[in-house]
Amino acid sequence: MDRTAFLSRVEAYRNAGWRLALINATTVMAAEGEEEGAFELAWGFARDGRPGEGADEAAGTLELIRETVKLGEEVPSVSGFFGAAFLYENELRELFGIDVTGIEVDLKGQLYKTATRIPFSHRAVRERLEREARS
Repeated sequence: MDRTAFLSRVEAYRNAGWRLALINATTVMAAEGEEEGAFELAWGFARDGRPGEGADEAAGTLELIRETVKLGEEVPSVSGFFGAAFLYENELRELFGIDVTGIEVDLKGQLYKTATRIPFSHRAVRERLEREARS
């Protein structure tokens, strides 16, 4: 992940009046013969339409930044640009084990209380899949 280019794009969305609509992650398991999987991340930015403009504009616009990050790769926080991102980013860390750096409000692992530590990590997902295959 090119940290500088990514943060530059996020800053451009903020400066143009867009709002952060979502941050999403998906665990991508390693392909057969590979050692480690990755994570697919998406940051969604929305801009509301204005009445009186074209039909497409009135509906608003959603644009995504998508990145694939490897296990252990650092992902910079966008909470300095969009304050509410801290919730999404703490979730990425606690549920997926993604190393989000520089979160404005770092909850230090106290956002969720789950039975499985980092329930969407590659290890936890692999263990669940193996249990299901045996039953």
